[in-house]
Amino acid sequence: MHKVLLSVLFSLILVAAGSSVALALQSGGASVGDLETGSVIGQPFSTLDVDLEYTALMVGGKKVWYPGTTILDLRNQGTLGRRGQPILIKVTNALDGDHGFSLSADSAFAGPTSLQVKTVLKAGETKYIGIPMSDLTFVTAPRALKAKCHLHAAHLGSNLVIFK
Repeated sequence: MHKVLLSVLFSLILVAAGSSVALALQSGGASVGDLETGSVIGQPFSTLDVDLEYTALMVGGKKVWYPGTTILDLRNQGTLGRRGQPILIKVTNALDGDHGFSLSADSAFAGPTSLQVKTVLKAGETKYIGIPMSDLTFVTAPRALKAKCHLHAAHLGSNLVIFK
């Protein structure tokens, strides 16, 4: 009797642990929009500080997302220090044609719950990407994301390293 009860209790614990990852995906997800009209988890982009900026440029004859590597340091602020404030990323296309922006975990480390953001920017266009803190906390286990053009494989991407 005790073994059966113990096995049922253990099974419930495993189910609860597995569902916590699924709950992280329900936290709101990343949203893309303009500074005036965009919002993430109910907070307008215009009320948030820009944490990171990426610009599509021509460097040495190559189209790149600049800067090549960015660091998002959450160690001093942490989840509680930001008080749930989402991350806001400004993305600008300074090129003369359409350019894609994709932010996701490296495919070698990506799991089924990994963060995936994709948008297309017209020439001269700027968009903002809001990511809830909970999505960064639970979804980016490898603590490294790749920013790249998902429309053109030859364009050079960028890396985002997250210190938690």
